Amino acid sequence: MTDAEALVRAACSFDPRPAVELLAGRTPISRHDIAARGGTGDPEIAALCVAGDADAVAALLASSPGAALEPAPPFGWAPILYATFSRLPRADPGRAEGLRAVVGLLLEAGADPNASFDHDGWLQVPLYGAAGILNDARITAMLIDAGADPNDNGERGVGEALYHGCEFRDPACAELLIDAGTSQDTVDHCLGRALNFPHPEMIEMFCAHGARPRAGHLLQAAWRRRPAGTVRVLLNAGAPVDGRERHEPDGPSALQVATRWGEGEVADLLAERGGDQTAVTDADHALGEFLAGATEVAPPAAGIDLDAMLLMAVQGGHTATVERLLAAGARVDGDPDTDGVPLGQAAWRRYPDIVRLLVGHGAELVFPHGGNAIGAALHGSRNCQHPEGGPTMQTVGEIPQAPYAEVVRCLLDAGTPVPERVGDWTRPPATMIEELLTGSGA
Repeated sequence: MTDAEALVRAACSFDPRPAVELLAGRTPISRHDIAARGGTGDPEIAALCVAGDADAVAALLASSPGAALEPAPPFGWAPILYATFSRLPRADPGRAEGLRAVVGLLLEAGADPNASFDHDGWLQVPLYGAAGILNDARITAMLIDAGADPNDNGERGVGEALYHGCEFRDPACAELLIDAGTSQDTVDHCLGRALNFPHPEMIEMFCAHGARPRAGHLLQAAWRRRPAGTVRVLLNAGAPVDGRERHEPDGPSALQVATRWGEGEVADLLAERGGDQTAVTDADHALGEFLAGATEVAPPAAGIDLDAMLLMAVQGGHTATVERLLAAGARVDGDPDTDGVPLGQAAWRRYPDIVRLLVGHGAELVFPHGGNAIGAALHGSRNCQHPEGGPTMQTVGEIPQAPYAEVVRCLLDAGTPVPERVGDWTRPPATMIEELLTGSGA
């Protein structure tokens, strides 16, 4: 494999750091032999694009204008796809301006803003790279101005540009996509994805730009303990205050959920907006007071699924709530009839304080459905870019490793066996653990 191909493959992967190393402290590798090898269909155009080497791209297009249109190795993509799917700016922000210039040059030369390739049935287009991976509003706007279609769902029900664009704190790219004509169903669906993250600015933007929140969105906000401001935005946009999930018509209302968590401000808001207070039970009130710290004696929790609440509290990183739910009777290993294991979730989501708490309460270190807590932590250290939202379009290098090292130390001290392998990775878990503990890993 040539250096140019290695550069492209790394830049377009979830770990662009090897590409940064290839480019560091030397004449950009993307220019290697470009004049001699010249033209379209060779891997150098891809290397120029992923590196954001605007001067070299301009020189190439001046001599070979058709290079902007022809598929190029190593993936057979149109050049604009290499530029928009390059993750180099995520690892090296200084590359962003050059990448923007490259996209502009390609579009001026006639590149198709709707160029695409297929990935396991998912349509991959430049807007997805620009908004959902780079989260770059200027590139997103350039593509839309050039005629990019924000509806990139292909054979799928929902595309990837808005779905991943809404994972970031800055709503600028998602706003551009919605205003460009993303379908109403996609906007409504992606509001749910946005609620997985503690980014109130994103929810405000969605609702201000036509999202139609359903009962499930309001319940999601209540279960994830989003602040009263977010709940108010959903209500103002039309979320039904007493609605229920379609798959759980007899489940609790958002008012009941907020009351159970002890989220008084949210509960008061829902009641003011007409939430049915007669549905809130004495058990709901008593549990909420205990979880909020207003009482010190754990109450009976008749009719309340404490195991499900424990799992939600773990996923949200609410250490004090986890401790009180255990005191109230939640099972430390969760419901044995489900796959949700609290310790596995805490390890995967890098919550060392919760891991220590669960281990101290006797949590099983090896899981009944396979795997163990160390394996969960190692997997999370490579795949969990956000502790609440899980996998996103951020890179491996953006996953904080120190909390995972703390989790693994705790689990090793507790006697957790080191798994023989994690997932389908070929790297030995023992090597990954050593890298975590010494700070030399991902």
